[in-house]
Amino acid sequence: MKIEQTIILSVAIGLFIIGVHQSFLYGVMASYWLFMIVAALLLYYRLRNKPSAPKQTKKTVHPRRHS
Repeated sequence: MKIEQTIILSVAIGLFIIGVHQSFLYGVMASYWLFMIVAALLLYYRLRNKPSAPKQTKKTVHPRRHS
């Protein structure tokens, strides 16, 4: 895991914990914006970890010649 990915995941987890704490104190609507940031960070994390599609290479099939 690269350092950028670790930072993104750590910030997302930290903001989620803060959001849960704020939800207990002030309600979900007051901490809704924290959960939206967490969702955006997790989507960005998944986008960065998505493996790139392998390049399709066409194999040329040569017909066999009979001698």
